[in-house]
Order: sequence, then structure tokens, then C-alpha cells
Amino acid sequence: MYRFFAALGFLLAFAGAAHWVVPAGRQAFALVSAQDDAARLADLQLAGVLTEARVAQEIDAALAENDAELAASFVELAQERGVPVTAERRSRVALANAPGASFARGAGSFGHGFLTGQGEDMAGLAGAAAGDLTVWGDVRDLGREAANWARGEPVDHFMVNLAGIGIVATGATYAAFGAPLTFRAGLSVLKGARRAGVVGGRFAGNIAAAVRGGSKAQLAALVGDLGTAGSKAGTRATFAGLRHVDDAAGAARLSALAQAKGGKTLAVVKTLGRGALFLTEAMAKLAYWIIAAALNVLGLIASFNAMVVAMLRPMWKKKRRRPLPLPA
Repeated sequence: MYRFFAALGFLLAFAGAAHWVVPAGRQAFALVSAQDDAARLADLQLAGVLTEARVAQEIDAALAENDAELAASFVELAQERGVPVTAERRSRVALANAPGASFARGAGSFGHGFLTGQGEDMAGLAGAAAGDLTVWGDVRDLGREAANWARGEPVDHFMVNLAGIGIVATGATYAAFGAPLTFRAGLSVLKGARRAGVVGGRFAGNIAAAVRGGSKAQLAALVGDLGTAGSKAGTRATFAGLRHVDDAAGAARLSALAQAKGGKTLAVVKTLGRGALFLTEAMAKLAYWIIAAALNVLGLIASFNAMVVAMLRPMWKKKRRRPLPLPA
């Protein structure tokens, strides 16, 4: 009987493991199925990490750093996903985002960014972006790079290209009464992201290649996606997402996420990082869970077969062979 109980024990163990393996495998498969839908992908991954404790921690940290925008984004995201936020934290976030407090905190930085195109905080970067919506911002940047060239200092050719395109786009915006405004806004976002250091070398190289190759459609789509992301989620969230974007497909994902999540995009990117836009460890997880599920099924079959054999073994009739007579 020891064989029967051993097989039964293995069968119960594999059956218990299936209760853990199957849901995890289903989750990994759902992540892979949603790889082309940035909003759905973010929702699936938030389900496992956005807890009440995590939200409280992020809000407190943002308020401690005087980052009212990030705190408000987490409150909005928590409300969407049904995660409780205490009334005390909500009141602190609302107070930090009051119009008077926001204006007093960012007026000076905004003006400095508008005039110089540089800013150490988000208000300054917003001012620089506002300057880019006029010819002043592009002329300012071209003048700065020209001065660098005259002094023998390094010239940011990427910024020169963007400023040149921006002047043309601004003229087209005024001529068409604002028709290509999304493209113009996308250029402003891209220039601001370059100043903030969030545009990676690979992404900048892809844009430069599109400019040199005359791929106007690809460039227009990419810049338009950034403009849409900025208008839906805000400049800060777009900058955060651009840290993880390398090409036009990534910009399209960021735009889709921003359109779906709006002001919650900043909190989503802060929580998930690159996982907000792309599959990261999900593919490895899926492979692991497929192997685990296959082994689990084989274990269930083998242990069940062994248990049946152990039950039927006593019923088998064993025929004993008579020994052959030895030669005389």
C-alpha cells in the first residue's frame, strides 16, 4: 500500500500546485495578449502593485518633495482603481494644488523658462515650452547654438534641427489658423524633453535619421503623437514617458496611454516605469509558467497512473514459473 499512498500524495501535491500555477499562467498570457494595447497593459500590471499602502507612500513622498502634480495624479489613479485614500491625504493634496499655491510656486520659474528656454523644475520647463509656441523660442535656441559654434563649443545639432522645423511649423500654424497645432506642440514637448535630458540617444538618432532621410510622414506622426500625449496627460507625464521611448512605435504607445489615462498617466509611469508602455519581464514569466504548467500536467498524469497501478497490483495473478529440471 505504500506505493498507493505515495502516488496519492504526489497527485494531491500536483493538484494543489495547479491552483497556483494556472492563475499565474493566465495572468502572464493576458499580459502578452495586451502587448499592443498600452492602456490595457498598464491596467493589468497595476492590479498587482497599486495597493493602498503603495498609494499612501507615493502621495506622502510627493508632498514631502513639494510635487503637488504627482500627488494629485496618484489620487486620481487610486480613485479610478478603487484604492482607498484617506480624507486627510486628499485634503493635503487639494491644498497643495490650490490655484494660489500653484501660482506662487511656479510663476518665477515659468518666466525664467520662457525667456531662457531652460528650467530646473517643471514650471520652468513649462515656460520654455510656452516660448516654443512662438517664433521666439525657436529663434532663441538657434541663437544659443550659433553662439556656441562661434565660441568653438559643442553644438546640439538635434536642437538646431528641431528649432528649424519649429520655425516652419509655427508659420504653418499661423497661416492655417492653428490647423497643425498638435505638430507644433509636439515639437515644443520634444525640445523641452531634450533640455530636461529625457530624450535618449537612440530616440534622438531615429529622429535625426528621419530628418536627414526626408521621411516627413514618419516624423509628423511621431511629433504629433508627442503633442497629443502632452495635451492629454501634461508635459510632466510626457517627459516621464519619453525616458522609456526609443522610436516612433514607443511614441505611439505613449500617446495611446495618455489618451486613455489623462492626468493619471504620470502616476502610472511612476509606478510601472518602462512596464507602462512595454512588456518587460512578462515574456520570461509566460515561458516560465508554460513550462511549469506542462510539468504540472505531466505530474498529474503520472501520479494518477501510478496510483491506479498501485490499486490494481494486488488483483494481478502472478504465475510462478516452475524451475527447469537440471541435467543429470
